[in-house]
Amino acid sequence: MADEVRSTNNSVEPSSFPDDAGADYFIREYRTAVNPARRDLLENKPPLLLLSTPAESQESHAHRVLEALRWALGPEYKRVPHTVLYAEGGVPLLTVQAGAGLEFDIPRRSTPDRFPNFWLMADVVAQIQESRPGGGLGARKLRDHVYRQRAERGGLPGLLWHMGGTDTAPIGGVYGFFVGLVWHSLTRTLPRWIWARRQNRRLVRSKRSGWLGKHLNATAGGAPVFELLDQVGARQAPRLSLEPSHPRHKEGLAALELLLLRALLEDLRKPAVGRLLPKRRRRVARPVLLVEIPPEGAPGADAAERFLRAFHTLNTGLEGPGPLVIAVGRPSGSLQADLGVERTNLRRASSLLHSSNPRPVVVPLEDEPFERPGLQIPPVQPRKFTMGWRAVTAVELTALTAVLVGGALAPGFWKKPPEAHCVGGDHPVAAGSQTKRVEVKPKEWYQAARNRIDKQNRDAEKYAKDRAVRTVVLFESDPPPDAEDAIFDGAIAELRGVAMWQQRLIEDAASDSSRVPLRVDVRQVGPGFRDALPEMRKLITEVKQEHSGEEYEQVVGVLGFAQSTTDTQQAVKELDKSGAELPVVGTTATANEMQQSEAYWPFTPSNSTEARVEAAFARSPIVVAAGPKKPDAPTECVPARNAVIVRTPGDLYSQSLANRLQQALHTGDNTVIYFRQDPQPFAAPSGAQKATTADRLVGQVCQALKTHPDTAVFWTARAKEFTAFVRAMDTNGTCIQNGLTVLGGNELTNVALTGQFADKGWLRLYHSAHRLPEGDERASVKTQEFVRQYDGQYPRDPWRQDGHSAVAYDAFHALSRAVDAAHMVNTHTVSRQAVVTALRAGFRFDGATGVVKFSSSSNGPWMWKTLVILRQSEGEPEAVVACGAYSQSAETNVKKQASPCLD
Repeated sequence: MADEVRSTNNSVEPSSFPDDAGADYFIREYRTAVNPARRDLLENKPPLLLLSTPAESQESHAHRVLEALRWALGPEYKRVPHTVLYAEGGVPLLTVQAGAGLEFDIPRRSTPDRFPNFWLMADVVAQIQESRPGGGLGARKLRDHVYRQRAERGGLPGLLWHMGGTDTAPIGGVYGFFVGLVWHSLTRTLPRWIWARRQNRRLVRSKRSGWLGKHLNATAGGAPVFELLDQVGARQAPRLSLEPSHPRHKEGLAALELLLLRALLEDLRKPAVGRLLPKRRRRVARPVLLVEIPPEGAPGADAAERFLRAFHTLNTGLEGPGPLVIAVGRPSGSLQADLGVERTNLRRASSLLHSSNPRPVVVPLEDEPFERPGLQIPPVQPRKFTMGWRAVTAVELTALTAVLVGGALAPGFWKKPPEAHCVGGDHPVAAGSQTKRVEVKPKEWYQAARNRIDKQNRDAEKYAKDRAVRTVVLFESDPPPDAEDAIFDGAIAELRGVAMWQQRLIEDAASDSSRVPLRVDVRQVGPGFRDALPEMRKLITEVKQEHSGEEYEQVVGVLGFAQSTTDTQQAVKELDKSGAELPVVGTTATANEMQQSEAYWPFTPSNSTEARVEAAFARSPIVVAAGPKKPDAPTECVPARNAVIVRTPGDLYSQSLANRLQQALHTGDNTVIYFRQDPQPFAAPSGAQKATTADRLVGQVCQALKTHPDTAVFWTARAKEFTAFVRAMDTNGTCIQNGLTVLGGNELTNVALTGQFADKGWLRLYHSAHRLPEGDERASVKTQEFVRQYDGQYPRDPWRQDGHSAVAYDAFHALSRAVDAAHMVNTHTVSRQAVVTALRAGFRFDGATGVVKFSSSSNGPWMWKTLVILRQSEGEPEAVVACGAYSQSAETNVKKQASPCLD
């Protein structure tokens, strides 16, 4: 109750959070982590966060931070279930405070979380603490005591117990015999026996929820629950009888804290979402536990650190989101060592609040901000309920009854509803809100991105006086000469993504000495990467020669390539043959043929994965318009039973994707057309068609549609050729009356997002991408965070939903992470061989494109990397397929994804 007293005393003058570096970011993300915009984001498991006040600071500093955090959760009444844990009054187990505080003063009109596990274990632990060594209660007496405590809390057990009468004076005679033998058996003995069997089945024998049996390493056929708990008491009672300062006494308390906290965390699992029962819709915010850490040796320090150790042990091993735990004060060195904390700053910690990262982090707070006015944390505004759950239940039952009665009497009620229409919606690409092309300024935008990287390079070089700074080479195609070419090239979006991570890296380095600031050496390798091979040879020569310039100019890695071409393939092979130990982390090059080098780590899913998913997508859902329809009638679609594959001869990306599509499309009449706008003759295999003009290609596609209306066009050629085809199809108008369904790769994203097809009402376009749109409910917190930052820095960018920038951002993040791992802090050295070793060792993190994982077994793309199929529709694109681990919370279920992800 100490937290409630403190809250009342400080409600008039709310405490302010110290205005330390990054406080703005922390305040914003703290409120969002507690009260996210979407309820599914509550499934993330935030790390344990320690805010460390200076060693010589006053105790009031910790109280100020705790009160500022608490005040945001309800200045007048609780808006969010929370409690503040102060280790006062000789309370050895803070979990007792935690459970009682979360149940007290719940948010208005909310259904409280039930704590059956916690209160049962609290009663057991209280008995263990009171028992004498060697004189335990025994399983039966322990069961009777705990059940009596349960009956005192009310409910059906309490009602039955009190119906049995009082225990003060025995009743004699026949009436007393009847009461003792029959009435007490019905109201006390039998209910207690049923209750005990239920607890045994629920806590020990159940394979799904038998957490106590797992915690105590008891098998399903082992001892009953109260025998197990009595054994716990028999082990811990002798230790608890020792002096409080004795190590064995502390060991006994730690075991009880772990048991009690495990019970509380089991009760705090996120309740079922939605459905009709209003009790299941009541938790709209994340429970919060705020913990004060007194200085080492001060009263209450052992209790606080014991609680944090127990929470860390359980948080890393249990599934489920759990509460947000923030501890403020002076954590001892032994606590930080036991937890294995990662030191960081407020800004970095703010982003970790949205990740599922069980590793604890500590943020040292400076003393100076406490001496001046701080920042108030605005109260969170979770969803409010206007009626209690009983009133909602009555309304729902009344409405459901009216619907059933009225619906049963309505004509056609028993008819089978029509099947769903076209996947991704019935509307074509064109829509009233998207009828104009987006203005593109390629030269201005490209140069602005280069200027930003140059400025950040100078910022990175400033760190070279007393720490390691190194260089990463980015191979990029030449800048697009005009707006028309810019829509076919992802260079601008990729440069912007690289610049965003470089800025993040330099900002983190200001407070984290383990981070290595990186310069980015952007090297242009010609249009379409045609000069990739000579530029790679030039770089290999440079890194092999003795370096005579500045140490920060030493190259430790390469970012590239954005396209799969024969030139980029040869460049990767050349690097492999050179033995230069120069690691290359790819971006959006997807051809399997690029993965023939031990020095190259592709980042995005390969063409074989994309072909498999697209082929299954075309077969299973209804994607192809079925034929003519009446005016204003909904479009009806059927599976794609036939296919036209358009490919470009001599293009590595096209031939790689097309070959694998031909293998994945097992059934139907598959037509292959080799298309290249080139007057020079080229050969095509026997049975394949050729086209050298867009008009010729339109005629061939229309002939296939005439023969088989249920045909989809699989486009594996480049975006420039696709634009020519769409314009020719629209101009000729020979076979667009029923619509045309096209499935393409990520190559089409750039041009589609600029509105080039906005006025083509006959086009149904699906294409792959490497991240989910921001508005998709499956998008991870890191994806949403990245898009918010991107929008803030580039507000009129037509490619805000494109994956090129996010892929570049995450790829640079992965390379910089390997560089950090290779960094020798004492000597400020970073070797390329150590960077390669770090990449081969493997690591993982939540990124803008979903979960990023590098495996120690292979340098190929991770099989569960995110792959998305987007449908171009009105406004923003819509994700109709999302495969892979787009968040760490979804990774555990990734193998359960249905077709087309696993087909």
